Amino acid sequence: MTAIAIYLLVYTFMNLGAFAVIIMMRRQNLIGDEIDDLSGLMARAPGLAILMLIFLLSLAGIPPTAGFIGKYFIFLALIETQHYVLAVVAVAYAVVALYYYFRIVVAMFMKKAPDSVPLATSPGLSVALGVTLTVTLMVGVYPQPFIVFAREAIRPFFSF
Repeated sequence: MTAIAIYLLVYTFMNLGAFAVIIMMRRQNLIGDEIDDLSGLMARAPGLAILMLIFLLSLAGIPPTAGFIGKYFIFLALIETQHYVLAVVAVAYAVVALYYYFRIVVAMFMKKAPDSVPLATSPGLSVALGVTLTVTLMVGVYPQPFIVFAREAIRPFFSF
């Protein structure tokens, strides 16, 4: 249960960060829900491209991000509870997901920008990006306080 709590915590922050980048991309005639909408993001907004890269790396479970810690604990829990087949399926799913995440990275860094329309910014979105980036990297670099927090959060519901 601790692994699930940790994963839910990190998944929340890395997804909120990725969606905050998508929200900043919204313009009058562009929703931002297609991969091609991210084309050339590095040329238009390098900071947003780097942030999105970090969130995608975390979603893929690449160290030193929160996603790595979350997936590590999920895989460890599956192995400790002898759910080996499920662990193999989970790892296979993670490998397949890498392909989809890196399609977005290729679009952001290697494709040409369709236009040079400036992206929307707001103080609220900037704060949201800052908080989500901080948590995503802090959990990846120094996970112990978050692990303790996750254990304490589920303690009332489960006795250890």
